[in-house]
Amino acid sequence: MTHAKALGLSYRMVAPSRPDTPRVAREWVASILRGAGFGHLVEAARLCTSELVTNAYRHTPTEVIGVGVDVTGGRITVEVRDSGPPWRPVGGGPLDVRGRGLALVGAYCEDWAVIAGHGGTVVWFRLGGG
Repeated sequence: MTHAKALGLSYRMVAPSRPDTPRVAREWVASILRGAGFGHLVEAARLCTSELVTNAYRHTPTEVIGVGVDVTGGRITVEVRDSGPPWRPVGGGPLDVRGRGLALVGAYCEDWAVIAGHGGTVVWFRLGGG
């Protein structure tokens, strides 16, 4: 049997922008990672997914939030997409209660980026499978 880590797997979810969507998205991502043999990355992926989906819900007027998971070559990439106007990340200081979420994403993942355009914003992160 071929192990899932070697396969190119791709999953997509679209959900309404609601207060419970971060929970739904992080549990969906966790389920995919467990099934694909990436159980050791579940907690980091849950934290990062929750942060990005929460940002889309709280800070954009988007009606739907898209989440994608790609499993390729021993790595996972998660992207969160909104259809709101383009936005730029705003960082918080070390004592701020808000504004530190993207710093957490950066600390937990191998790589990440924000891509803003006319159709909305995509924020993605990558975790290594090692």
